[in-house]
Amino acid sequence: MARLALILGESGAGKSTSIRSLNPKETFIINSLGKDLPFKGSGNLYTYFNKESNPDGNMVKTTSAGVVMQWLKFINEKMPHITNVVIDDNTHQSSMEYIRRIKESTWDKWNDIAANMIAIVEYSISLRPDLTVFILHHVTTEGDGIIEDKKIKAMTLGKLVDQKLSSYESFFTVVLLAKKAKSQDGKVEHYFLTQDADSTAKSPDGMFDTEQIPNDLQLVKDTIAKYYN
Repeated sequence: MARLALILGESGAGKSTSIRSLNPKETFIINSLGKDLPFKGSGNLYTYFNKESNPDGNMVKTTSAGVVMQWLKFINEKMPHITNVVIDDNTHQSSMEYIRRIKESTWDKWNDIAANMIAIVEYSISLRPDLTVFILHHVTTEGDGIIEDKKIKAMTLGKLVDQKLSSYESFFTVVLLAKKAKSQDGKVEHYFLTQDADSTAKSPDGMFDTEQIPNDLQLVKDTIAKYYN
């Protein structure tokens, strides 16, 4: 059984930046939009896989949930050197499926989008135990802050996941919220929240020493492994 962590955050909060601490020789990125990674040297560290011209590549681009599943299977069975898988940004898998099927008037597309979101998580859990899968995902805010408390949570299309399956976060033990703030010297700092009353961020009791940690996926991986081993 693989380890999973859901990394939530708005655009620019540092979700993709947190990849920089992982060893690229042990990491494979499933990139939904094909955008450049936001850290120096990433173009040399992560290159697109091509069976003929670049068989050592460690990144692919796809917005198809089915293709994501195929790659997870391939990594699990054919890439023993890979111990980290990053799905970045998972939200776009659902968004692009909706766009491709926008003219459909039936409920089928909503059922399929919800089923695909959960299928990726459930299949990821079934992968070999030396793998850690990081799913990076956008957020939305519920509540107006007046009548209802505001709550930051994972963005989902439609209401099927939240209404029928409690929430997307319920499938994860570790949910971290990526945030950013200005330091005293005026620089923007990125960090993760491991527990938070105003969002769905959560982690097991005692896993992390503090509620705020650096946005460092290697640190997250090592901490999870130490906690359970």
